[in-house]
Parts: sequence; C-alpha cells; structure tokens
Amino acid sequence: MMQQILESIYDPLFLECSYGFRPGRGCHDAIRALQHHLHNNAIQTIIDIDLKNFFGTIDHRILESILKEKIKDTKFIRYINRMFKAGVLSNGDMVMSDEGVPQGSICSPILSNIFAHYAIDLWIEEMVKPNCKGKVNLFRYADDAIICCQYDGDALRIRKALTKRLEKFKLELNEEKTKQVPFDKRLIAQGIEQGTFDFLGFTFYWGKAKSGRIIPKLKTKAKTMRSKLNKVKEWIKKVKDKIPLKQIWKTFTAKLRGHVNYYGVSHNAEQVSTFLNGAKRIVFKWLNRRSQRKSFTWEQFAKYMKTHPLPTVKIVHKLF
Repeated sequence: MMQQILESIYDPLFLECSYGFRPGRGCHDAIRALQHHLHNNAIQTIIDIDLKNFFGTIDHRILESILKEKIKDTKFIRYINRMFKAGVLSNGDMVMSDEGVPQGSICSPILSNIFAHYAIDLWIEEMVKPNCKGKVNLFRYADDAIICCQYDGDALRIRKALTKRLEKFKLELNEEKTKQVPFDKRLIAQGIEQGTFDFLGFTFYWGKAKSGRIIPKLKTKAKTMRSKLNKVKEWIKKVKDKIPLKQIWKTFTAKLRGHVNYYGVSHNAEQVSTFLNGAKRIVFKWLNRRSQRKSFTWEQFAKYMKTHPLPTVKIVHKLF
C-alpha cells in the first residue's frame, strides 16, 4: 500500500531520463534509449558515473525532508521512519543506521528513486543543461548512470560540479571508477581510437554495421561474463550429487534461458554464444565428477543435449 501511494505521487514527477523501478519501464528501455541517442546525436564525451554504495548511504533525514515537501500526512511519514528503524543490511548483518534504505522492503526501490530524482536528475535538468554550451543527456537506471555530452568542456565542468552536488546529499562518487570517456563517432571515422563504457551489464563501443556505417554497438561486459560463468560453476558443483540429472537439466535450461532473454540484444549474438558454450562445458565437466556415477563422454553429452534441447542464441531485443 505504501509503495503504491509513493508511486502515485512521485512517478508522474520523474523525468524521462529515469528508467529504474518504474511501471512500464525496464533495463532494455534504458539501453535502447541510450543507443538511439548515441546513434542520432553528436557526442564527444561520456561521463560514466559510479556511486559509492548508493543504496546503503541514502541519508534518512534528507530523504524525510524530501518526502515532506509533497506528503503532508504526518502519520504516513512516521510509517516511513519506522521502516528506516527496522535497520539495513551491512556485510550480511542487520544494523541500525541513519543511512541506507531497508533491504528487501517493497518501498526501497521507489524511495531510492525519489532520492536520486532530487539529487541527480533534477539538478541535471534544471541547473546543468541550461548552463552548457551543447546537448547534455542523462540516462539513469537506479544507481547506474551515464551522462552524454556534446562537448568535452561541458563534460569537464559537469564532472567537477557533480562531486559537490552529491556531497549536499551525503552521497559519494567512486572516484576510481567514475570516468570521462572519449566517445566521438567523427574521430572513429578518422581512425582515432575512442573509449568504451559500461551500462546495465553491457559494454558500449563504436563498431561497423554490415553496410559499413559506424554505429554504437554493445556486448556483454567482460566482468559480467566471468561472473555469470562462475555462478554456473558454483551452482553445478553444489547440486551435482544432490539432485537427479532431470532436475539439474531443468534448472540449467532456465538459467540459460534467463541469460538469453536479458543479453540477447542486437550485435551481441557472439557473446551470448560464448556464454552458452562456456556454461555447457562447465556443466559437462562437473557432471563427470559426480560420485559413484558413470561419466559422460562428450559424444554422450551432445546426444543428451539433442534429446533435451537447451536454449540457443536468439536476439530477443532488437535495438534498431
């Protein structure tokens, strides 16, 4: 109920740049919008924002003051405060704190979005854009945010001002991971290498279409790929001797389908194939380490995959 009330009040106020935890919006909407912007606009620099422990450092007093601007019902504010007093997770332990949104609460996503709306989104829209020489566009999904700048000079000024802006809300940038990335399509055409940046598990880069045109492409982030394959390994090691092969295969199929459904986007077929093949090799290896079980040969494993098909490479989300 509280979540629905907050959503009814604040979702109409949220800006176009905000995609996380909103009805009718999702990760792929943010990815598609960002790629279209890169494709259709002149850009020199990307600011790749990395917030240090955003969800765990949202200041309760500042958030309460923000809520009081729109919500005059003191009883409702008290309910929110009680939720804060329930504690937040820190390194796996529940602790009392004046910072952070409660982990697992249905209201936490909307509360964090409200905080980011006032701390970042409105500032970019009302203070930054009017004072820039060129176009500036923010794309944000929860704490994952990218700023596209038409001119390098604007990017430099925004990057310096951003730290001070966040300090007012007791937020902090991860200075080592927050980057200004050269991302100028015109320079690529001149043979001058440009950078890459990450957003929502993908690495964005300039590449060539079949027609030879230079276009923004994306692929599964390398760190994400390693992490996903490692999770498959940890899972199969854990269950290989505990549940029947039929159940293992059912769960494995679901894991692969989930990966294809998220990472199956335009230009990423090769990376999806790499993950699927890597996951199959991992499962084959560890199924052969089951105690007191006859080992699979690769030929037997391949035959089993034919009679029990696994998900294949598929472009689920066409970005153009």
